[in-house]
Amino acid sequence: MNAGRTTTLRSVVDTLAPQDARLDRVTSLAAAAIDGLEPGRRAESYRLLDLLALPMRASYETRAGTLTAFAHAPVPLLRTGFAALKRLVTYLSYAESDETLAPNPTWARIGYPGPRSDRGATDPALALTEAIDGERISADVVVIGSGAGGGVAASAFARAGKRVVVLEAGGAFDANAFTQRELAMSDLYLDAGLTATQDLGVTILAGATLGGGTTVNWCTSFALPERIAAEWEAASGITGLGAELAPQFAELSRALDLQPLATHNRNNRCILDGAAALGVHAAAMPRNAPRDCGEGCGYCGFGCAYGKKRSTARAFLPDVGANGGAIYTRARAVAIQLGATRARGVRVEQSLAPGDVRRFEVSADLIVVSGGTLRTPGILARSGVAHPLLGRRLFLHPVAGAFCEYEDPVDAFAGPMQSAYSDAFNYTTGNYGVKIEAAPAHPGLAALVLPWESRARHATMMDRLTHSAAFVAVARDRDPGSIELDDAAQIHYSVSPFDGESLLAGIAGMADLAFASGALRFTTLHARPIRITREQWTTARRAALLEELNRLGVASNRQPFFSAHQMGTACMGSDPRTSVVDPAGRVWGYENLLVADASIFPQASGVNPMITIMAMAQRVAAQHGGVTKARESTASSSP
Repeated sequence: MNAGRTTTLRSVVDTLAPQDARLDRVTSLAAAAIDGLEPGRRAESYRLLDLLALPMRASYETRAGTLTAFAHAPVPLLRTGFAALKRLVTYLSYAESDETLAPNPTWARIGYPGPRSDRGATDPALALTEAIDGERISADVVVIGSGAGGGVAASAFARAGKRVVVLEAGGAFDANAFTQRELAMSDLYLDAGLTATQDLGVTILAGATLGGGTTVNWCTSFALPERIAAEWEAASGITGLGAELAPQFAELSRALDLQPLATHNRNNRCILDGAAALGVHAAAMPRNAPRDCGEGCGYCGFGCAYGKKRSTARAFLPDVGANGGAIYTRARAVAIQLGATRARGVRVEQSLAPGDVRRFEVSADLIVVSGGTLRTPGILARSGVAHPLLGRRLFLHPVAGAFCEYEDPVDAFAGPMQSAYSDAFNYTTGNYGVKIEAAPAHPGLAALVLPWESRARHATMMDRLTHSAAFVAVARDRDPGSIELDDAAQIHYSVSPFDGESLLAGIAGMADLAFASGALRFTTLHARPIRITREQWTTARRAALLEELNRLGVASNRQPFFSAHQMGTACMGSDPRTSVVDPAGRVWGYENLLVADASIFPQASGVNPMITIMAMAQRVAAQHGGVTKARESTASSSP
């Protein structure tokens, strides 16, 4: 970034950030983030800064007015530009921290404690392998990816006596390396946490580290509902798919000791209390973590610093080394070497340090692609796989959020992140609707999602963060998007009118639960937020809210949407014309090239997909000689 753009960016930061933020540090971090974007998005960001160069030299009032005009502009591109800058600057203002510096100065104002002092774990780190440049390695099975799909598939083959090589594009961090700082997301998430649809209408969180999403997700562990499994069977043409998955879910439940929490933090309890008062459904959810997880588990999205979350890195990947295999991290699968009907191996680049890139090859009898929904299509495409549905049928479970303010502290960042849910507003149109769940509200992510009307008003909302619960409505989407198959991997997805109806009804449902559980105020995340007090909440006001929501609609960047679940870009089915992989997980036309991740889902799962991904991976592995039974439980008690 040149000096002129840096100066403009500094003025943008001075406009959007709270006055107590470390403005120079935020500017430096924001500039580095922009410079680190893929070339297309970086060029767009530079053009935006050039466009703002003149108005950002004016007074604060002019600068703020210009940015606010962008936020509400009828031109989608201007709203996208505002969203990009607002999210980046507000996130960094409240998230930036470093153990070598004094605590972030905004934390004292909003009452955020920062990282805890009770971290520490004794689990041994996994043994990792560094490649020798130019070497050729042989294995029985090579697995690309180490998340819910790859980690489980690798374990299944290793326990069958196979020598397995795992290639993980991200880095490796053990429990003692997790800092409980939000900026760690840049090391643990895809695109340093900046993944989004092309128009930034949906912000996407996808794990990109050893263990993939299982390292950073919130432990929610639902099996695929029977009613949706039946729908999958009809869509895919795979008769009995649900019956085949049932024993896999049972095995995973036992192996991971899936069970609800003994107690819930206030953020989750608000859902249970509100549902009880309304007389509607709510329940505790199964989780792949101990029942007695403590206050520090609110930081689980930055990696479990206590070594208790049963991620694939902890529960499955140790089988690889125990059976003579090897795990390579920061190892990008460049391409799969394909013959006429068989895959021969994988070309890999392992980046161990700046300037230290080691190129090597792994040959194997069986190649399993588990790069995740957003990366598996590109790996297959650049290897020569061609199919009209590759990269298509992308489902995201779009999420709308709301903040619910209470008189007493909620501290939504403390305690296990997600432990309760409500289906009271689910299955409203067939198998479609929303799950209401709770989300952790650490300051950076909270600042990113809260509406920005002015520097002062945004800071005032952040001042109430410790008294606010964060609810999310997670929609099962019917209407998919797509992802490009080149290296840029642009994501094309807009919330459809049908799926938008689910989300807008979910926002009203979140208000119902909030006020029934004693909330004082309810705030939507629209650029012009809708604010409702408890005294105003009547049947008539609810109807008016729905009317207002429907009038505003779901146009991109009128309100932020999010996704932590990506599915479907290499769908499984019984017909090669309508699916990318066959019922056994083989890419059509190749005998030994498998896919085992969420990209093979025929449709959206409608529930947090981790356990379904694991079950599908076990099912694929079992059909090719993998072992999925008689696993010892990985459960252990919390300290």
